[in-house]
Amino acid sequence: MIKDSNFEVTKAMNIRENFKSLFDYCHDEIGAIEILKNWAQDSYLKCIKEVNKVVRTFTNHAWGIVNSLISGLNNAMAERFNGKIQEIKIAARGYRKFENFRSAILFFHGGLNLYPLKW
Repeated sequence: MIKDSNFEVTKAMNIRENFKSLFDYCHDEIGAIEILKNWAQDSYLKCIKEVNKVVRTFTNHAWGIVNSLISGLNNAMAERFNGKIQEIKIAARGYRKFENFRSAILFFHGGLNLYPLKW
């Protein structure tokens, strides 16, 4: 009884886990495209309306996903830096000039070596 009521949730979790496993098996472009295509077909056949919308989005952005699968690169560093700038903006709330705000960003995250030099 409980198993039948959560059947779509179980299928959706299975689709998610299958997508996560794509990152373990892709090493070249042709293989990544084939694996992504197989995942999309398998996921689409599960007939879950919400998941099918996600599958269509992923197939529209297939080249970006394939590049990510092959290279392993992402924009995490840029996102973290933007987050740090937002933290400074929240903490600052009152700089009178943009130059002061810019100085705070450079001071906290500019990689400055502020330790005194040994003479």
